[in-house]
Amino acid sequence: MIIKMDKRDLVQYFIVNQDLIMSKGKTAAQVAHAATLSTINMLSPQSPFPDRHQDFVEWVQTGMKKIILKGKQTELEKLENKGFFSIHDSGLTEIKSGSLTVIALPPMEKFEAKEIVGHLTLLKN
Repeated sequence: MIIKMDKRDLVQYFIVNQDLIMSKGKTAAQVAHAATLSTINMLSPQSPFPDRHQDFVEWVQTGMKKIILKGKQTELEKLENKGFFSIHDSGLTEIKSGSLTVIALPPMEKFEAKEIVGHLTLLKN
């Protein structure tokens, strides 16, 4: 007997603060910071999401799918308060020091993420 497992749709979501005026380059740098920080934390023995480690490993092995969304400052603050990875700018270039720029969720199944960020829309520009 062959048991066929359904393919899991693992995704990492990044939410960019649409209330800030950031250039495309600045936005890309902030998302890169979030990707780096979240990866380092997911590999750490002190990861805030130890129950998601297997999802992380499988996500890496299956192409590291990412989706970038936009949200208002208040939305990002709610996600930060729930313990998701947050990036605050150092204020050296375009925006005020301490500004909350990006939130990253750990890699998870798309249906799980939809419960958290399904009301947000794609960042297109």
